[in-house]
Amino acid sequence: MIFFLYIVLVFLVLRFSVTLFNFLSNPKMGNYGRSFTGKVVIVVNVLQEKQEAEKLMASIAAQDYQNYEVLIQSADGPDVAAKAKGNYLLFLEANTILEKGFIKSLVYRSTVFNLAMLSVIPTPKISGFLARCIYPLSDFVLLNLFPLRLVRLINHPAFAMANGACLFFDAAVYQRYEWDHRGKDATEAAIEMMKALKQEKLKTDLLLGNKLIYQEASTLDLPVFAKRLMLNFSNQPIVGLGYLALVIAGPIVMLLNLAPVFLVLPFGLIFLSRMMIAYLSAQKPFPYILYHPFQMISLTWLLLNHCWNRFLTVLKPKK
Repeated sequence: MIFFLYIVLVFLVLRFSVTLFNFLSNPKMGNYGRSFTGKVVIVVNVLQEKQEAEKLMASIAAQDYQNYEVLIQSADGPDVAAKAKGNYLLFLEANTILEKGFIKSLVYRSTVFNLAMLSVIPTPKISGFLARCIYPLSDFVLLNLFPLRLVRLINHPAFAMANGACLFFDAAVYQRYEWDHRGKDATEAAIEMMKALKQEKLKTDLLLGNKLIYQEASTLDLPVFAKRLMLNFSNQPIVGLGYLALVIAGPIVMLLNLAPVFLVLPFGLIFLSRMMIAYLSAQKPFPYILYHPFQMISLTWLLLNHCWNRFLTVLKPKK
């Protein structure tokens, strides 16, 4: 038992260190004022009805960047990006909304750092108790496990991470690879693309949206959400279950076995980590803290359910 508690404490310290690194390095998208003139082809991925992209289209029209073209990509339609004519390709999910200056900032960032690919994590627009218990988990798991700044600083596939809701490419690089990610999970495909670019020693980056791009969390697709959570664990159930043991079971065991004076350090680390993640993901810190127990219950259910379904799929006889 003592050995397990030591492991939990070490993991909490390491997790806090990663969160602190993210907090201090501040990997957020900036609103840059410098202008460029390269043509941006915006590919809007529409999974269902085109009407779901109305807010996004309105936010694109309100941008202060004029040289762009909008293409609609449906799940079962032809690949519109393959022959698009422009300097840059911007892939957006239909439930995202852009703030003024976002496209200009994408071009600026990519030009200054000579990026082949830039992925931006949208700031979630969340309403409702259930959504607040689930959607913040994506940022929570990512920001306490993965140092985002290392995506740009270390050009190795092991440091590849992306969000499929917003992807910005050098068009020539993208079309050279002849990628076609229709029918695939957007985030999983984005990580695969970033790994391929890093293998070629091309520069990539991953940033937080910083309220310059929002994603509406209007519908809860729990299987898809759980699948994307598992990408943080390299899609390995044993790693996800180990994470649960350390993050959920560990603090509970500490609470039941340690004197209050020894709980100050571990629970202080948890509290400070949640505060920093709330700041980075543009959430209100104190409601975020109050939702923590419910979010941990949701995390446990999502990962256990996903791992169980994976297990049943493996056991299911092939026809």
